Amino acid sequence: MAALLPLCASSQISAQPPPEEVAIRAIDAAELRRETRLRSYTVTEHYTIKSSRFHNSAEMTVAVEYRRDKGKTYQIVSRTGSAMLQSKVFDRLLREEGEMSRREARQQTLVNSRNYEMRLKSEEIRAGRKTYVLDLTPRKASSHLLKGRAWIDAEDGTLMRIEGRPTASASFIAGRPLITREYEKAGNLSLAKSTLADSSSFFFGKTELHIEYSDYHIDVESTQ
Repeated sequence: MAALLPLCASSQISAQPPPEEVAIRAIDAAELRRETRLRSYTVTEHYTIKSSRFHNSAEMTVAVEYRRDKGKTYQIVSRTGSAMLQSKVFDRLLREEGEMSRREARQQTLVNSRNYEMRLKSEEIRAGRKTYVLDLTPRKASSHLLKGRAWIDAEDGTLMRIEGRPTASASFIAGRPLITREYEKAGNLSLAKSTLADSSSFFFGKTELHIEYSDYHIDVESTQ
């Protein structure tokens, strides 16, 4: 019996955590890494919205600056199209996004295990990389937390894609739109590449809001 004890101890030491735990640890670490390393960035955001009921559309280009200590500030570069959509959607969206980018409010929007219950659904290959697919259930009702799924890079936990519906109605668009956001990498940090929000309501009909993010310039803490 004594001769078996070292073997048992060795097998316990070498036991690996289950894949779900590995995936959750990875995404938590990636979100923490982005929050602690990303001091600031600038990005150009281009907004397009179309409403089927009014056959209206609008576009807006915005220069965005994010600073970790102050959140996001916006400078509108250009606007075209429906004045109603500009005021009821774009202006509300910028105001709300600015408020939610600051300090503790921002922490409540992160994709991590503090804000979500996570379950590993499957593994996929996306863009030639192993990817974990996680089912997400927000821990509280919020227009900034999505009930749906997230795709994360299995190697470093960075977000590649998230899709779902908010658990509370969004103020800038009717109802609970289906939101899909794609991400791109800057080193081992993940930054938004595009967002699509599809919604249907009696007042607006079918509404499609699309946001493209381009020309990032980031400032990060040194890892040394």
